Amino acid sequence: MAGDAPYTNMDPEESAGKRWCKRILKWSVVIVVVLYLVVLLIQFCCYQWATIHCNAGQLKDYSFPGGGAKNLVPKDTLLAEQEPKWWGSSFVSYPADKDGQTQGASTGVYFRTWGPLFWTVTYQDIVSKETFVIRDKMIHIGGSHQIKRCDGIGPIYTVQEGSHVVMNWIRSLFGMYNSRVYNIYEDNTMVAVSSKLGGQQSHKQMVFRRPDDENPFASCFLKSRHFHGQFDQWFVEVKEDSPLPNFVPNAVTVLMAFGTAAQKSNKEKNDEAAKTDDAGFLEVKKTDDKPAMTAEQAWTAEQEAIAPAAEEEEQQQQPEVALAEASQPAKEEAAATETETAADAKAEDLKAPAVESESEATEATEATEAEAPKEA
Repeated sequence: MAGDAPYTNMDPEESAGKRWCKRILKWSVVIVVVLYLVVLLIQFCCYQWATIHCNAGQLKDYSFPGGGAKNLVPKDTLLAEQEPKWWGSSFVSYPADKDGQTQGASTGVYFRTWGPLFWTVTYQDIVSKETFVIRDKMIHIGGSHQIKRCDGIGPIYTVQEGSHVVMNWIRSLFGMYNSRVYNIYEDNTMVAVSSKLGGQQSHKQMVFRRPDDENPFASCFLKSRHFHGQFDQWFVEVKEDSPLPNFVPNAVTVLMAFGTAAQKSNKEKNDEAAKTDDAGFLEVKKTDDKPAMTAEQAWTAEQEAIAPAAEEEEQQQQPEVALAEASQPAKEEAAATETETAADAKAEDLKAPAVESESEATEATEATEAEAPKEA
């Protein structure tokens, strides 16, 4: 009987549209996962390339010139921006005095290397030894940066927004003087607080203080935006009672220095692009107002453009011709007068010998007549 037949066809068949949606979703997930893995691979390669010399083996029994084994960099430094390259940018570190004046040759350089997920900043001293590295921490609320020595000695320092992330956003939104606050951790212990001052203007600065003290033990500020004409220059000052080694305030400063320089470069590029776009827009509008011309019309327009120039040239030549014709009789009269003058001068030259001969003959006759009575 029909009622005893198994219920094999009770489930409705899946529609073609639903099957295609599942396929698209599946392949979308596969593509996203593959792209994410590719990005991670590229980031890993970029980080390894940036830190290729950052290892404990190369720093064994090393003297760390420029700052010593503890501080790695001088107490007071000047950070000077260099010409950016296609792969990254750099800041050179100079020792300085309390007045922000250079005290000698550079002690090292900060290199920032690109990555698809984060930048990597390394410090190289005067013999190209990488002594510490700065990198972003990817999985964290707000901004977070890790600072660690390449020899593996000492604690790892972390600079992060943490609970300040919401207030930092509000401060930045309204351009407040104290625009951002970061906590600084030594391993897992909070040892300092950094505050970015100056709002969104060019007078950027930062102070470092203990969590329980209002007086800063270190500070930095943007000293110049025109170092060597177009580069930024920062001054970092660290006091003797600093709970942090010198390289930590310098590392935090250079993070802000790189970001500030990038903002300036982007602004200059946008301004230049805006000027180019405005010029191109006006030029296009001017060209579009003219209808297209045929070859005959173009030839006629060219002849019409040439005709006024030819008439103007002819008009300019006519006064010159008239002036030449008017001056011709005067030139001929002057030539005739010059010819007559030359002829008179020549006649005088011919008469002069004859007069001299006649004078000599007269003198001879007088002498003869004078001698005649004496003989008589």
